Amino acid sequence: MLVSLFMRRAAAAATFLCLCAGPAPAQTSGDRQRLQTQRSRSVTRARVAALPALVLPPDASGRDVLVGEACRKGLGWTQGSVVAMDPRTGRLLALVNPVHGMLNAYQPCSVFKIVTAIAGLSEGVITPETTFPCTKGCWSWPGHGAIDMRRALAVSCNPYFQQVGERVGFEKMQRYAQLLGLGTPSGINLGGESSGRFPGFVRPEGMALLSSHAEGVKTTPVQIAALLSATLNGGILYQPQVAGPSDFAPHERWRLPEGTNLRGLAEGFLGAVNEGTASAAFDPDVVVAGKTGSCSSVGWFASYAPADKPEIAIVVFMRYGNGHGASAIAGRIYQELYKGQAPLPAAP
Repeated sequence: MLVSLFMRRAAAAATFLCLCAGPAPAQTSGDRQRLQTQRSRSVTRARVAALPALVLPPDASGRDVLVGEACRKGLGWTQGSVVAMDPRTGRLLALVNPVHGMLNAYQPCSVFKIVTAIAGLSEGVITPETTFPCTKGCWSWPGHGAIDMRRALAVSCNPYFQQVGERVGFEKMQRYAQLLGLGTPSGINLGGESSGRFPGFVRPEGMALLSSHAEGVKTTPVQIAALLSATLNGGILYQPQVAGPSDFAPHERWRLPEGTNLRGLAEGFLGAVNEGTASAAFDPDVVVAGKTGSCSSVGWFASYAPADKPEIAIVVFMRYGNGHGASAIAGRIYQELYKGQAPLPAAP
């Protein structure tokens, strides 16, 4: 139903643009001016109609509406999606453009480095202070030099996580990816969700690209929101639910097993915004943290705020873009929510 609704809206907007764009006779300068004004208004109305679909709970609170409209306004006409979730409960506050947000799955790129870090920490391969050399072959061609995990998350250092993944090995990496919900439906209470994909086997020589770029992995922004939330709430993987605050009860899928290590992730996420790949989301008055992803002409930013006491997780996905651009979209959303004329009310 969501797909057909989205397609009908897109088709209607395209038809409207075509009808309004055709030439019309103008006998006088006044006629020409009126015609130009009518065309401008028509294009404006068509653009508004073409904004992506917004899914809100049926009994959305005023806070839900504020979040949803800020997310839709922040994404604008960019092809992609925005998911807003309460990381403490799994309640989905808003879903902008469900086609890209849950119906289709995409390579998560460097957002997958969260999984690699958790696997490395939990298996004792690294601590947050462990350093590896980054001398070449990174997106920063000169390399980052000797770099630890926190800094590697902040600047999205490829060689660091490639070395971690090669030491962890495929079977353990697969286990942590599955524990964090990749490759299976999240269980969201909307129809048509994609399960995504996690490869059944990767040769040792392929672990570098799996660990740093998520090669062979497909996921949705909804799944990433649940994954990120588990790193913020102490290891609970929630089933995302579109529900208003009055009739909502959290649904736990499972908890990460005892011994799962999340230490140092938060500092890396904060560093990404303060000095790293997500600097476009930086604002001295709104403390945001998160992890970017860029590959295969798509961009991601999995983020949350306030960084010291997360109350909202926002995942931005861009169909054509990069992580820096996705973080800029998220930055606009957070500014709208926390610095607007009516700041985001406290969560219930």
